[in-house]
Amino acid sequence: MSPRSDTLPRAAGAVLAAVAAAGLAAQHRRHRRVLRGHGDEAVWETGAGNLLAHRFTEAAGAAPRPGAPEPPVLVFEPGMVSTAAHWSWLRRALGEEYAVLSYDRAGYGRSSRRDTRDFTLDSAVEDLTDLVRGVCGARRVVLVGHSLGGYLALRALEPLAGQVTAVVLLDPSHPEELRRSAAQARGAALLQDQLAMLPLSTRLGLGWMLPTPSWLSRLPEDERPVAGDQYRDRKMWAAAVREWRATYREFRGGAVLPPPTVPVALVAAGATHRRDPAHAGLHAEIVAAAPEGELLLIDGVEHDELLLSESACAQTAQFVRRFVTRCRRSAEGSEDRAETSGEAAVTAQ
Repeated sequence: MSPRSDTLPRAAGAVLAAVAAAGLAAQHRRHRRVLRGHGDEAVWETGAGNLLAHRFTEAAGAAPRPGAPEPPVLVFEPGMVSTAAHWSWLRRALGEEYAVLSYDRAGYGRSSRRDTRDFTLDSAVEDLTDLVRGVCGARRVVLVGHSLGGYLALRALEPLAGQVTAVVLLDPSHPEELRRSAAQARGAALLQDQLAMLPLSTRLGLGWMLPTPSWLSRLPEDERPVAGDQYRDRKMWAAAVREWRATYREFRGGAVLPPPTVPVALVAAGATHRRDPAHAGLHAEIVAAAPEGELLLIDGVEHDELLLSESACAQTAQFVRRFVTRCRRSAEGSEDRAETSGEAAVTAQ
């Protein structure tokens, strides 16, 4: 019988240790790049102590005519497992005419969560409200939300009452989707399985093993390095799990749709609507519940492609311009009628 040799196990262990060390070193370098971001973000501290990295840009085009009402600020609210980078195409398409505010929710990208309370969706709404008030001041805003961000935008209407003039929703989440859509329930189960190991794996330095997501190549080239680092960063997946648990708990717990109190424009992915009539019905309910609502169906695109397809964003931008312009004219007409009524009342006295 040959004597047992430990050479191979020791060699294999050394290789694994070296791989693990290299992974952790790469993770550290990647995390530092994530915290640097693009380098042009500002940081706002919310009432809960969270630090939100954001970009605020004024309209790049011609200034409004003297005496003309100032266009509203477009505030982009991302979906789950999503950052400000995902809004790049739409931001470029609308940034000529409108001031734009985009940001990463607490825990994503450069943004940090320092709130010690248990996370709830109310926490995210509070942060959004604080950011809008702190960065936009008293300026009118239009909230633009994708997926879970659409639901959060609807939730923010009450605390931002009087400042939000309209809402634009891109394939928004609905609080009854897990109960009324079998496809959404199956997707939720799949997401839960996918999220189960990712926070631990990325914390152990295995983020480099994640396959390059197909959506990364759809972003503008200058956004890809930062977005790719964020995707493999442990912070993103910890934040995603935290948000998913809060969303699942709330949606399963009987949450109801916040009543839209302002005009709503809903942009839906045609592929999603064709596959899932129940989901299409939920979107129709959101539009019908608004004081004024309009739906745009973009054929041939999936849920995430609403933001990642340059052509889909061009269609959405055109729709948003018309919608916001119509809302502004309607509001100006209401103000003029109110002033006329007031003057008539004074004259009558």
